[in-house]
Amino acid sequence: MGSQGLGWIIVDALDTLMIMNLTQQLSHAREWVDQTLNYDQKTEVNTFETTIRMLGGLLSAHYLQEVLQLVPSDRNPDMYLEKATGLADRLLGAFESPSGIPYASVNLHTAQGIPSHADGGASSTAEATTLQLELKYLAKLTGEPMYWDKAEKVIEVVDKQGPKDGLVPIYINAVTGAFQGKEIRLGSRGDSYYGKYYSTPLVSLY
Repeated sequence: MGSQGLGWIIVDALDTLMIMNLTQQLSHAREWVDQTLNYDQKTEVNTFETTIRMLGGLLSAHYLQEVLQLVPSDRNPDMYLEKATGLADRLLGAFESPSGIPYASVNLHTAQGIPSHADGGASSTAEATTLQLELKYLAKLTGEPMYWDKAEKVIEVVDKQGPKDGLVPIYINAVTGAFQGKEIRLGSRGDSYYGKYYSTPLVSLY
């Protein structure tokens, strides 16, 4: 059971295909997602990238199809949501750390979180705090609070450390939940903590 390919670009493009009314291309993409996309693969993926691109892509497609009714539903209108739920259940393994801070990566087959192979094993602060929108929206759609709870726990751990002037170091230890190092950036590894954490009205989703 090796890696069969996860169709990153296909899933990424679903919402664009819908918005642009590219029906033929969307039909091919949807069929591939339905018939071929399989997350039970012995491969290690980045928790953050997989959440925002794969989980987010599937949830966006579900929203555009079922909520906005941008494209007609077919015989299985919940396909995108079912795929998203199956993926999220594997991603939750990354959150099974002593602190609740997600590990940088996760093995999709075992659903086991894996510390970063660099940065002293720490997780990126920006990545750990940019998973809330997708997981909380999934909680709303499915009625399963575990997705909400895992996402919210991360914010609780960060808030308890009392960030000075709202600024936080760019690394956080998934085992201890403490910031690692003192480097602060508004760019890479810090950027989306400030953008997504402070600007998204997450509470309105649930």
